[in-house]
Amino acid sequence: MAARSENKRYKDKARGQNSHPSKLRQATAKPSSGKELLKVTLYVRPDQIVGIEAIQLDARRRTGRRPDKSALVQEALDLLVSKYKPKT
Repeated sequence: MAARSENKRYKDKARGQNSHPSKLRQATAKPSSGKELLKVTLYVRPDQIVGIEAIQLDARRRTGRRPDKSALVQEALDLLVSKYKPKT
């Protein structure tokens, strides 16, 4: 029982007393695009992570540079948003 309460205290301390995992936080890094970035927590399937890593590996083999996962996810979100954007 003691181990369980210590584990909970550790998780609370690691997260911060007043933090909530679903809150958005402004990222500290400045992107090259100049647009503001927000830090979010998302849950994705393991096959999606494998897919992103495969894209990174393929790009590294072709160009010698590995694209950032955040940039790949942003590109995917842009495509999704444009797909569902109302036509005007």
